[in-house]
Amino acid sequence: MEETKGFYDFCIPYNKDEKLMKEICNELVELGYKTIAIEQVFDHSKKENVKRAADIFPEPVNIKWLQEAFKNKLKILQRLTIIYMDVAVAHAMGNSLNLKKYNLVAGQPKTDAVLTHCCTTFNGDIVTFDSQAGGRLYVNRKAYQVAVKRGIFFEIKYSPLIVDSNFRKDIIKVAHNYFVRGKSKSIIISSGATNPFELRGPYDVANLSFIFGLSEDQGKCAIDRFCRQLFLRAESRRIGKTIMFVKSTGPIVFSDSSSSEGEEEEDEIPTIAEKEEEDVIKFSKSSDSEQNGDSEDDEDEEQPNKKKKLS
Repeated sequence: MEETKGFYDFCIPYNKDEKLMKEICNELVELGYKTIAIEQVFDHSKKENVKRAADIFPEPVNIKWLQEAFKNKLKILQRLTIIYMDVAVAHAMGNSLNLKKYNLVAGQPKTDAVLTHCCTTFNGDIVTFDSQAGGRLYVNRKAYQVAVKRGIFFEIKYSPLIVDSNFRKDIIKVAHNYFVRGKSKSIIISSGATNPFELRGPYDVANLSFIFGLSEDQGKCAIDRFCRQLFLRAESRRIGKTIMFVKSTGPIVFSDSSSSEGEEEEDEIPTIAEKEEEDVIKFSKSSDSEQNGDSEDDEDEEQPNKKKKLS
């Protein structure tokens, strides 16, 4: 299993401009982020993408050059966001091999019915929304609770909030809906930034979470602990049932002091069998002494009788 460290940003849209991607990653390193996810988008609602094929989902883009450039600075994961409005996407996801190559899978529904499906049945990790039309979708209380029990997390992006005031209203509406329906449980905050100027530091994002109705603890967990839980859940979904073998890399050394101490303790503490033997010996000695005492008394009584007869 891959190792990750906080802080996290699980939504950095992919761009073909390598220079821009490096600038964004450099800014993330300076702000204190350790783990990020490069996002690819697949629109399943388009007719040309709904086709009868063995695998309709694209393979992950090659970002090894980016991973090698930030090898000891950033942990770079790959994420696929599926935009859909038909529940038939579940069948395509079940038959896809390319989907398992992504570390994270997010669902972006377009209707309320699909949003309910995304919370209850969607085989992914994240429920996200379109910042332009996200304010029109409202999750119901039951679907929200089912999503939390399944281990799915709801994502809020803060970069559209900075760019446009209209998007800001929609994002606050969605965040308020999460607060009313589920008390803002299982919320993660990502940037969705397309340039370095839209990024903010982890502690600024945690303070920004008050606008979304999150508490102080929820705001910190939304960029750290919840993201770690999301990654572990995604790995279990992607890998499935596995068998783990633990092998030592060096010799196993046993301490002599522990063995000597153990021997001393064993010498000091008698066993149950030894106690029983001691009790038997004590009992036999006491019985012998009692018999000897009785015989001596009898001899004392006989001696005066003998004296009387002699006299």
